Amino acid sequence: MTWSWDAIVPKLPAGRALRLLAGLFPSVAESDLRAVRALLPADTAQQLAATGQPLRLIAWRGTALVLPYRVYFPVPGAEQVRGLTSTQRQVFHCLYLRHHDGYVRQRHLEALLALAPGELADFTTPFTFSLLGEYVREIVEVLARHLTPGLEASYVRLIRENPLYWQQTQGRVASYWDCYYRIRRRGAPRFRHYVGAQLLARLQQACRQAASA
Repeated sequence: MTWSWDAIVPKLPAGRALRLLAGLFPSVAESDLRAVRALLPADTAQQLAATGQPLRLIAWRGTALVLPYRVYFPVPGAEQVRGLTSTQRQVFHCLYLRHHDGYVRQRHLEALLALAPGELADFTTPFTFSLLGEYVREIVEVLARHLTPGLEASYVRLIRENPLYWQQTQGRVASYWDCYYRIRRRGAPRFRHYVGAQLLARLQQACRQAASA
C-alpha cells in the first residue's frame, strides 16, 4: 500500500518537513515544532517520509501516526538543545527514538523517561511504545525500569486502539529473543525470564485487568 502524506496530514503548516512533524505531533503548537525543526537537517522531510523503509502506523487517540522506521539525523550538541522548552525537548527526544544508532535511541529514551510523570506529554506514548519490540535489550530494560502506572495505562489504551500492532510487537519480541539470545548466546535466559517477555506479560495482565474493570 502506498501512503500519501498529503492525504494523512492535510491543511497543516507550510513546509513539507513542518507538515510531517505536525502529522506526528498533532497536539503540539506550530511554534514548538518550528523550534525543533531548526535543529534538524535539511533533508528532514525526505527522512521522515522515506518510502524505501518499513513504517510504523499507529493510531493514538483517534489519529493515525506514521512513524518513520529509522532516521539518520546528526546529533546536535548539548548547547543547541539547552534553550528548548520541556515540550520542545520531548518532541526532539521522540524523533531521536527513531535514530539508526541504538546508543542514541537509548540516551534519548533515558532522557525522556527521566522526566517527572506529570511532565511527560501524552504525545510521547506511541514513540516509547514503539521500542517495546526493540532488539537492543538495554533499551527494553530502560522501558521496564520506567514503566510507571500512568505510562502503563497509556500503553493499555494504545494497545486497545492497535490490536494488530500489539500482536506484531509481541511477535517481534519473541523473534528477537530467538535470534539474538537463544541462538547466539550460551546460557541465555529462557524466554519467560527475558526482560522483553516480562514486560509483555505485565502489559497483558494490565490489559486483562482493564477489560474486567
